[in-house]
Amino acid sequence: MVVAKTQIRSTLEADITQREKKIAQLNDFIARFSAGTRASQVASRRKEVERLQTTELARSNIQRPYIKFTANRPSGRVALECKGVSKAHQGVPVVAHFGAMVNRGEKIVLVGRNGLGKTTLLKALLADAPGVDPSPGDIDQGTVRWGHEVSVGYFAQDHTGAITHGLTAVEWLHGFDPSASRQDIHGLLGQMLFSGEEGLKPTEALSGGETARLLFCRIILQKPNVLVLDEPTNHLDLESINALNVALQKFDGTVLIVTHDEDVMEEVGTRVWHFEPGVIHDFKGSYEEYASILV
Repeated sequence: MVVAKTQIRSTLEADITQREKKIAQLNDFIARFSAGTRASQVASRRKEVERLQTTELARSNIQRPYIKFTANRPSGRVALECKGVSKAHQGVPVVAHFGAMVNRGEKIVLVGRNGLGKTTLLKALLADAPGVDPSPGDIDQGTVRWGHEVSVGYFAQDHTGAITHGLTAVEWLHGFDPSASRQDIHGLLGQMLFSGEEGLKPTEALSGGETARLLFCRIILQKPNVLVLDEPTNHLDLESINALNVALQKFDGTVLIVTHDEDVMEEVGTRVWHFEPGVIHDFKGSYEEYASILV
């Protein structure tokens, strides 16, 4: 839908450009000959200008965020290695004896029905990850080793408590890099569609979409080399999802992402962890390749 809409809009804007060029040519003729003997031709061109201006389509007013993830430094060749990772809820195993090695630059999509353990696995892997608040209760058994120089940027599915209340968006974001100028912080917020005074909005008044975009601002500011994103598209509109898709494709670091957006799955993922009841299939290839063998 986003691609189709963008293509249609591009065609319309190209037509507008041609129409504006034609209007300029007609106005030039009118300016040169309005005082001469070519009154009928001038009148005809004035009518043509009016017709073109009446039918002119407005330029796109769709706001598109600018998302670009960069890392302060690359991680080691192996970004993550885990063995025997297990986690149960109320005695019921959700993730059992999972193991994998993730190399720098891999982009892994975690797919499967809700309730099969995707979020549980991510939390287990992040229980003692660099750059994330420790949560030892999120893993029951197993070992998780993050690679040399790894720094993690985490976007949680549940945003509850992720953003401190009682601050403005600018103040909250500035706390993650006190050395950054207020101008830089406002510029970053502007990239994510917090225009003008919206950066001064109280954090407790943010909508779901604004909260998601502010959390992306934090990740962009921190410049991690590993992104762990759990349902990041839930509160985003189509334009923002498209911007995120492109940013993840261009990111040089490592990505683990849970999403139900098929475009993101197909265009970002280079590896698939597919969750089924009691088992996680590890497929080293794109989602499109994996889906083709399931048919």
